[in-house]
Amino acid sequence: MTVHDAYPAQTPSISITSDVADSPRLPSETLHRAIYAARRTLRDAVVDPADLDVIIYVVQRRQVPPRWQSARVAYALGAREDIAAFDVPGARAARSMAAALSTPDEPERRVLIIEAEGTGRPSASLVSG
Repeated sequence: MTVHDAYPAQTPSISITSDVADSPRLPSETLHRAIYAARRTLRDAVVDPADLDVIIYVVQRRQVPPRWQSARVAYALGAREDIAAFDVPGARAARSMAAALSTPDEPERRVLIIEAEGTGRPSASLVSG
C-alpha cells in the first residue's frame, strides 16, 4: 500500500463579501481548502483525478442532513461521474475503510482521503494498493 500525503504550506486566502456569504452555491472556506489539498496531493503523486476510484472526506461529526462534501470535492477535481464518494466521521474510520477497499483479489484501487474540518491545516492522502 502506497500513501502520498500533502500538507499545503499555505492555502490561498479566500475573501467572501457578506452579501454573498450565505449563498448556497458558494462553497465554504473549509471546502476550498480541502479541494486545494486534494489537488496538491494528486499533483505531487502524478495522478489524474479521473484515475481515482474512491474519495473519502473526513467529517468531525455526523451531519443531518448530510452535506456530501466528498461529492463536491470530486466534482471540483473533475473526477469520473461513477466515483465512489462518501463522508466518514473520523480519520481512523476513513483509513480503515480505505484499507478494507484494498483486497488482494481486486485490481489496485486509488483512494483519496481528505481531512479539512477541525484541523489547522487541511490534508489529503492518496492510498494506492
